[in-house]
Amino acid sequence: MHVQNNPWLMVANSGQPTLMRLICFSCAGADPAQLLQLAEDLEDHIELVTVCLPGHGARADEPALEDWPRLLEQTFAQLKPLLAEPHAMFGHCLGGSIAYEIAKRAIRAFPRQTRHLFIAACRSPDTSPRTPLLHQLPGRQLFQALEALNAITSQQSSDPHFIAQVEPMLRRDLQLAESWSDTVGHSLQVPLTALYGSEDPLEPMANMLPWQGFTAREFELIELPGDHFFVHSQRQRLLHIINTHLGLLSA
Repeated sequence: MHVQNNPWLMVANSGQPTLMRLICFSCAGADPAQLLQLAEDLEDHIELVTVCLPGHGARADEPALEDWPRLLEQTFAQLKPLLAEPHAMFGHCLGGSIAYEIAKRAIRAFPRQTRHLFIAACRSPDTSPRTPLLHQLPGRQLFQALEALNAITSQQSSDPHFIAQVEPMLRRDLQLAESWSDTVGHSLQVPLTALYGSEDPLEPMANMLPWQGFTAREFELIELPGDHFFVHSQRQRLLHIINTHLGLLSA
């Protein structure tokens, strides 16, 4: 397959014919390879593609894309061959922002190929981020806040080596997430499913409900038990939702 040797894209499939492709964008600071685990419980006809941005995961030593215009331009260029075919997108946290922005571009370039958009734990484009902004917090306060969100463990938050290793990437990702906005409602001609954790202090229901104003198609808002990282703790339920939607599309 044409994406197998592309450092931007990690692919997982069952070996069966692909009828639908799910393109995934990971959370701020996360290793994109973690999302490959979702493929274990996807229906056989769904191929999973995880986007690995420079400066993340296996590409940690590469210079990161620190501004939205370059990030979106280069990501869209890498995804073009896939966006020309039937696909859906899934984005968690910062990945939800990227999925939305790429979907806007895909719809213009390849009409009717983007079949569904799944947004998880990502505020709507017109909702302000929680203050104080995480990326502006001093080092110790930042890692205490991340520990409170269950993003890292107490051991990690007090480990100087871990902090030195991940802090630059985390701050870049958080700045991207917290600086993002869009006021153009109904910009998507794509069904949109917004998912949030019942105990998520960062992106509660109030931040997710306004997503309904950013699609002219069907919208649903789903609460799942858990915090900001319910995509891991509720993986089976999340994948049931994805499989149901993409199974109907592929029927």
